[in-house]
This record gives sequence, C-alpha cells and structure tokens, in this order.
Amino acid sequence: MAGKRTDWLVGGGEMARLIKAKDWSTTPLGPIERWPQSLRTTVSLVQASSSPIALAWGPGHTQIYNDGYLPICGAKHPTSMGQDFRECWASAFPVIGNAYERAWAGQSGYLEKMRMFLDRYGFLEEAWFTFSFSPIGDESGGIGGLFHPVTELTGQMLSERRTRTLRDLAVNTANATTAELALQLAADVLQDGNLDVPFAIFYLLDDDASHARRVAQAGISAAAAGPELVELGEPGGLVARVTPWSIREAVRGGRSVLLDLGGQLGEQVGPYPELPTRALVLPIAQTGSHTPSAVVVAGVSARLTLTDAYHVFFDLLGGAVATSLTNARTLEQARHETEALAELDRAKTTFFSNVSHEFRTPLTLILGPLEDELGEDPPLPPARRKRLATVHRNAIRLLKLVNTLLDFSRIEAGRLHATYEPVDLATETAQLAGVFRAAIENAGLTLTIDCPPLPSVVHIDREMWEKIVLNLLSNAFKHTATGGITVELRWHADHVALRVIDTGIGISPSEVPRLFERFHRVKSAWSRSHEGTGIGLALVRELARTLGGDVEVASTEGVGSVLTVTVKTGTAHLPADHVRPHGESGPLPTIPIPVAATASAAFADEAAQWRHATITGGMAPLAKPAATGRPRVVWVDDNADMRAYVTKLLEAEFDVIAVGDGVEALRVIRDHTPDLVLSDVMMPNLDGFELLTALRGDARTRTVPVILLSARAGEASSVEALDAGADDYLIKPFSARELVSRVRTHIALNETRRRWARQLEKANQELEAFGYSVSHDLRAPLRAVDAFTQILLADHVAGLDAKGVEYLKRILASAQRMSAIIDDLLALSQIGRGELRLTTIDLAPIVCSIVAELRARTPGRRVEVQVADEMIAVCDPRLVTIALENLLANAWKFTGKQAHPMIIVGREAPDVFFVRDNGVGFDMHHAEQLFEPFRRLHAATEFEGTGIGLAIVRRVVERHGGRVWAHGGVNEGATVRFTLQAGASTRD
Repeated sequence: MAGKRTDWLVGGGEMARLIKAKDWSTTPLGPIERWPQSLRTTVSLVQASSSPIALAWGPGHTQIYNDGYLPICGAKHPTSMGQDFRECWASAFPVIGNAYERAWAGQSGYLEKMRMFLDRYGFLEEAWFTFSFSPIGDESGGIGGLFHPVTELTGQMLSERRTRTLRDLAVNTANATTAELALQLAADVLQDGNLDVPFAIFYLLDDDASHARRVAQAGISAAAAGPELVELGEPGGLVARVTPWSIREAVRGGRSVLLDLGGQLGEQVGPYPELPTRALVLPIAQTGSHTPSAVVVAGVSARLTLTDAYHVFFDLLGGAVATSLTNARTLEQARHETEALAELDRAKTTFFSNVSHEFRTPLTLILGPLEDELGEDPPLPPARRKRLATVHRNAIRLLKLVNTLLDFSRIEAGRLHATYEPVDLATETAQLAGVFRAAIENAGLTLTIDCPPLPSVVHIDREMWEKIVLNLLSNAFKHTATGGITVELRWHADHVALRVIDTGIGISPSEVPRLFERFHRVKSAWSRSHEGTGIGLALVRELARTLGGDVEVASTEGVGSVLTVTVKTGTAHLPADHVRPHGESGPLPTIPIPVAATASAAFADEAAQWRHATITGGMAPLAKPAATGRPRVVWVDDNADMRAYVTKLLEAEFDVIAVGDGVEALRVIRDHTPDLVLSDVMMPNLDGFELLTALRGDARTRTVPVILLSARAGEASSVEALDAGADDYLIKPFSARELVSRVRTHIALNETRRRWARQLEKANQELEAFGYSVSHDLRAPLRAVDAFTQILLADHVAGLDAKGVEYLKRILASAQRMSAIIDDLLALSQIGRGELRLTTIDLAPIVCSIVAELRARTPGRRVEVQVADEMIAVCDPRLVTIALENLLANAWKFTGKQAHPMIIVGREAPDVFFVRDNGVGFDMHHAEQLFEPFRRLHAATEFEGTGIGLAIVRRVVERHGGRVWAHGGVNEGATVRFTLQAGASTRD
C-alpha cells in the first residue's frame, strides 16, 4: 500500500510535494512510512503554515522546511531538504550556535534582529533574522527535534542603516561653505558607513569639465585611490583612452557606470576579508543643472547583492552629495556676496562721512551770512526777509540731514565715541522737549512733560541724548493727528527710563520688528510729511546702545505708541577714559556752526512746517475759487516752504490752489476741475503716482494735464512717470523759468486739444445727423423692395423659372441686410442724443433676459451661459441694454462652430465687467479695429453681421465715461471688458 504511506501529510505546497517524492531512506530519518507520529504531526503543522518554518529532527539533525522557508535557503535548495541543519547553516553558527545547542538541551531560545553571514548564493552574504529554536518531544519522552520559525529582516535592517547614513550625510555637510569641504565631510560620513560603501573616492570637476581633482576618500588610502588629477579632455571630445575609475565615461554619459574592479585594488579595503569586486561611478550634478560638477566612486560591498534597493541607495547617495554641493556653493556665493556688500558698505560709509564733512563747510558759510542778514539793524524789508528766512530754514534742515548721515557713518565705521559727563537729566530732557511745544500746540495737540527731579546726576553724552530726545519727539509728532504727546523720565535705581508716549496711528504688529531698521518706512502709514532720511529711529537705537542702554517699542494700531529708552546709572559700566569729571569742559567742534543752527533749532523749525498737515477725512472745506478768467492750477506738496515758493512763481499768470497732500488735492480737483495739476511725488496719504492714477481713472479728470515733480533723477524715473500717464516730469531742483514755461505750455496744449475736440464733436454731430436723416429716408423704399419681393415669391413663383426665383431670393436677402445696417446706423446715431438717465441697476437680470431671447431665436443651439449673481452699476439702463445685446449676440454668433459653446458674464473689479466666450477669437494685432464701424475680422459668408455692433458698445460705454477693450487669440475665444461706475450692492 505504498500509495498511502504519506496520506497523513495534508495541505502544504511545493515543499509538501517534495517531501512526498523524496527518498528519505538515504537520510538518517529512514523511510517516510516509518516516521514516528510526533514527526509526522510536526511536519504536517509546518507545511500547513505560510510563515517560514524549518525543523531539525533526530540524531542526524535532518532539516525539513515549508514553502515560506524556501527564499531563505536560496541556491541551497533542494539540497538543503533533508540535509544536516548544522552542515547547511554552518556559516551562521557563530551567531546561532549557542541558542541551537541550548534548545537541544531543552531550553527554548528567541533571538531578535540578529546579523549573520549566510553562504546561500556561493558567497558570504550579510543577512538579518529574528528566529527561535523550540524543542519538540517525541514518543520516548525525550527531545525528538527543534521547531525553528524565522523572519528575515535583511531588507528592513539594511534600509534603516542606509537611511541613517543618508541622514548623517545631510546633517554633517549642511554647514559646509565650500565644495571641497562638503566632499570631505561626506567622506567622513562614509568612513563610518563602510558596511554599505566599503570605500569611496570624491573628485571635483573644474568649470569646463576638462579635469577632475581628487579632494577626499574614505575607506581607502590616498595611494590606492588613484591619481589626484584626472585629465578628461575638452567637452564633447572623443575618448582617447579609458580614464582611471571610468570618470570621463560617467561625466560624458551623465549616468552612473558599473565598474568591474578586477585586481585594481592593491590593498585591503572595507570591513571584510573579501575585497570589493565592483564599484559604481556616480556623476554628481548640482540642483538645477544637468552638467556634473563632481564624481563619486563608491565601492559595492563584497557581502551584499547589488539589488534594486541597493541601486536606489546609491542613487540617493549621489543625490545627497549633489544637495550638499549645491548648499555649499550657495553658502560660498552668499559669503562672497556678504563680503562684497560689507566692502560696499564700508565704501558707502566712508563716502557719506567724507561728503558730510565737506557739506558742513559750505553750510557754515551759507548760514553765517544769512544770520548776519536776518539780524541787520534796521530790519530788512518784509518781502526780502521772508525770502531769506525760507533759505535759512531749509539750510538748517539740510544741516540736520547732513549731521544725521555723519552720525550714522561714524557709528558704522566705529568712530563715534561718547564723552560721558554728569548731567541733570530731568532738566536737560524737559528743556529739549519744550523746543517742540509751539509746533505741537499749533497743530492742535497737547504736550505733557513729566520729568521730576532725579535723585542723582546721570552720566551721558549731551549731544547724543539731545539727538535721542529730538528724534523721538519728531517721530511722535509726525505720526500723531489728534490727542497729544507725553514725555516721561523715571528713576529705577540702576537705570533711567525715558518714555515718549503718543496717541498717533500706532504700528501694525508685522512692522514693529522692522521699526529700527535704517531707511525702512512703514508703508501706507499716515504722516504729516514724507520728508526725511528714514534713519531717525535707527540712529536712536545706535545712540542708546552707545550710551550703554537700549530702546524698545510698544504699540497698538489706531491707539498709539510708546518708545522707551533706558540708560544705566552710575559709571561702573562706562570706559573710564571717556568719563568727564565735574567742571571739565569739552572740546570745541572742528567747524564752528552758528548758534541758531543747533540740532534743537533744526528739529523745531522742521516740525513747524508740518503743523498744517491733516489726517484723511479731517480736511476743512475750501472756498470755491473766484472766477478770474485765468487758468487754474492745483499745486500739491507736503512741504510748506515748497508750496509757498512755487505758488509765488505761478500766481502772476495763474490762479493757484496749493494743498498739502494727495487726498486733499483729489477732493479739490473733483470739486473744481483745474486746467492743470502740478504735484510732488512723495506725499502723505496719497502720493503723486496714486493721485495720477485716480485722475486718469475718472472720466471727469482723465484729460487734465498732470506734471509730476520729484527728487528722483534719471531716465527710469521719467519713463515710469510718463508710462503712468503723466504729461511731464520735472526733477528737483528745477529752474523757476523752466517750471513756469512748462506749466504755460501744457495748459496751452490742453486748450488746443479741447478746441479741436469741440470742433470734432460738432463735425461728428453733423455727420450723425446726416447719417440719421439718410438712413431714415432709405427705410421706406427698402421696405417696399422687401414687401414686393416677398409678394412675388409668395404669389407668382409659379411663373418664374429656377434662376428667376434665385434672383428674387438674392434681392430679398440684400434688402433685409441693408435694412439691418440702416437700423444699426440709426441706433448708433441715436446713442449720442439726449441726456443720460443714470440709475443704479443690477446688470445680471438684463443679461439673463437677453440670453433667454437668444435661446428662443435659435432653439436648436445649446450654449452654456454663466452669469455672475450680482453686477451693480450706475448707468442708463436703456443704453446699457443695447450694449449688452450686441456683446451677447456677438458671443452667441462666434461660438456657433464650437462643440461645447460657453459664454461667461461677470465682474473683475467693482467697475470692470466682462463678456467672455470660447469662440473663434481674433488676432490681437487687430484688437483696436474691433470697435470701429464696419470693421469685420471674419468674412460675411462665415459669420453674418453688419460690423456696427461693437462700435455701438463703445459709444454706449464712452457716453458713460468708461472704456472698452478686448483680448483674445485665434481659435482661443474672446473677452470684452468695459467699465461702468460701480454701484452699492443691493445686499448691503
């Protein structure tokens, strides 16, 4: 009954079939039919499991395993089935031997994540396993064999190890500042990662890739690593010979090369006795480049199979090296740029210092004689004194700016040294703050000085403290429109705190960190003036730190700000050689400056010029200018002296309305349209460019000439102004005669344009009247032609041959087309007649009604139409309906050949509406022709029409003070945009 000897072995797969077929009589287990029940049961259990399990049974330690264990055996299968377990896995016994022997002694063993070397493919291969050995009892009561479940973790463990290597590579090279250092640090990482990369050699290519220079190696000596310099030849040249490590082949091919090392390695390399037999040559291209800049020769472990996962690791290794090179080059470039900027900064500092010093001499010679003139006895005539006072005031302001630049250049050059002397700081601070009282109170604000006597003197540099107090008060006054400013000084044992508190505009949280940056201005912040260097608060911080203190800010937007300067008390923190004892006088300045030109006088005079500045919405109404018959000029500048000076230049020929900021100017211009606007560029509330944009966007002021004034010189500034719509651009300082001449010329040109426009309008009206009359007279005979032709076709067609019928149909079609043209001409002429009846309406229902009518006319068409929910505009509903009818009819017509026609009607901005389709489109070169009467970009046989529809649209839009334009492409659809005055939403 041999057929039944293995009936007990049920289930299993390939290994179960092998067990049944194998001649076990040649093994220590003997014939299978004589196996004990304990062995049979165990084998059946093993074969029924899908997990990798093996048995070692009997005195001969005979191995039996299931299908799951087969991949672990590798090339040893099928010899390994029935083989002595100790013989099969002899290479692993240094790791598993003790646990194996203890299990045969009756002690189960469990080993987790064990690294071992298996000879299963003809070489010792690194492998990782978690496994156990459990004794199995037999019929004799002893141990019949071992139960050996196992899980191979080789892929997981290698992946974790390689991930650590790549992570270390990224971390350790992150701060490399040169390409050489990046590659050396990468070599250090791979020195410790030699289980996967037994050796590595790093080459750096020169800029033209003609040479490769070895800069680092790991796991291999410099002698065995090959030549330090490898000649690659000219880019694109022929390979004359194979370069060491096949570097040229990898560089030219742009991909890795698998290199058979043969006997190339002349020394022991890597962690194992076996030498690596293969290496990958990896070309390294930096991020964003396809040209290699380095090459890595990476050895392949002698105890690992070069699997897909191993290949991926090498690819990631190359990518990590590329990233480190990119970062290093970026840091290196940043370092060079920083050094260049530092050098430029030093040159700038030296320049400012030299120029500032040079400026002080002529300023002294300007201010001295001016003060002599102003101090004349008897006094000068009022007009002359006023002119000289203006010069004197602005010379002092110029000196203040020069001194600020000089202070900053000294700080940057490290040449600003304080001289600390004992000062009654409360009295000193109160006197400095009092300088601003007149300017602050004249502006309608309050000034509170709260500086009680301090218990001791404070050692400070008087000049530095003066600049700190004056800059803080100047800044507070400039940005405070209502309320007041408080100056507090408090003693805090080890320091004194100066607080300047205002009820101004405050500072947004995003701007606070940048408040003390030099040249930084808070954008869109209200200010009494935009004049200044933008370094006042930056200077305060530097001066406070020079005095051994610091400055802080606390601010709430819309509520106000508190700036606090702290200075330490005592002298222990001060350099002894800079502390001046009581009674010792300080050195005189190198260049004497008149007393009236001190810092406090400069700050006070400048602040006085700001007192007329007002916040948006708080402007007093201006009286309507008197009708003198002279041209009217609106002149805008936030500097009071400049306003007065230019007004004086222009008032001999023009009526001048001078205002201090762009918002006020815009209100005045809209109330009383001038003949010309003259505006500075840098102004509070609304600058010159913003004012220009507002004027050009309003139909009432679109044609008013605008001349911009600015201190920004150069062609780029002039082009920017002209591109923005300015008629002229004048650079400060300017000639008085040139300014008057330009104003006069542009007013005259504008009057000429208006005269021509009136003549053209009159001619146009006459032409429209003629067209209306002719079109009206042509309607009657055309109706007759149409009617009689239809009668002939209806009642007398039987007496006509086919050609006669065709002729009548052509006559009828031509008459109807002529009638349509006449109707459009009449509509075009009527649009310009009568007053506009403006009202606030929603365009969406009108559009939906027109679309419904178009669907009714062409019931067979399916057009997807999307209409915005709400499109509010102020317009004449009758005329705008005509315009929309033409726009939608056009879109409907030109999408006729699309498989899925679509029309979208919506609004892009409060006053910008659009109609978009996916039809045949048009060539943008002809965009302007679209709106001319009778202009057609498509043949009449292709798309019927009169060519007047879009001309009607333009006439309607322009009558409303708007504009219309189109954008599209051939077979890309078309979008027509038009502007109408926006209305308030009906949902508000």
